[in-house]
Amino acid sequence: MMKLLEVRDLTVEAGGRIIVADTNLEMEEGEVLYLLGPNGTGKTSLIRSIIGYPGYNVVKGRILLMGEDVTEKPMEYRVAKGLGLAHQIPPRLSGLKVKTLLEAICSRRKCDPDEVASATQIQHLLERDFGRSFSGGELKRVELATLLAMKPKISFIDEPDSGVDVDSVKLIADGIRRLMEVSSSILVITHTAMITKYIKPTRVCLMINKRVDYCGGPELLEEVFEHGFKGMAGGNQV
Repeated sequence: MMKLLEVRDLTVEAGGRIIVADTNLEMEEGEVLYLLGPNGTGKTSLIRSIIGYPGYNVVKGRILLMGEDVTEKPMEYRVAKGLGLAHQIPPRLSGLKVKTLLEAICSRRKCDPDEVASATQIQHLLERDFGRSFSGGELKRVELATLLAMKPKISFIDEPDSGVDVDSVKLIADGIRRLMEVSSSILVITHTAMITKYIKPTRVCLMINKRVDYCGGPELLEEVFEHGFKGMAGGNQV
């Protein structure tokens, strides 16, 4: 079966330093993949490199999306091919209402903005400027709503459980469940792993010292909870 995503021996430089080193990663259809690791180890840098952020320069390696080499393709091309990202800290945009943004996305993706807002419980935010005067949980749910409207083949969700309370994590988890209905696969980045109480993974990978170092089944979560990231470092290479 062809992989949805293949990252092969990827090394990435940004700002004159290596931020991802010799990393391999694969995703198949139907996966809920968790990428765990301590802060500053390169998790966000990896997904930004995959999605094609400017300034993230591939030194070596390849990125294949549904068998196509997109290593040299711009971010717009990769998004059009089916990649989507919910940021850890979404941008704040003055003068752009949440409703207007969802309507613009849904006009291209054939979705109902009101249904998307209801699925992510952001109806009360529709008339506000995107990201302005939102709580952390509200900001993350609005970001999930834009991703749900886009209907990407692969959804990257960066730290959905960071900086929010337990009630917000539950609401965010509900939004991710709806996203699972429209995306072929989902990759969730987390360092607290709080979200795993509500959304169970099909596979788990650890990123230590700028590389994906170890992958396994859902049972790997329990090992992380027991030993911590330092205790897991130096495990089996992917």
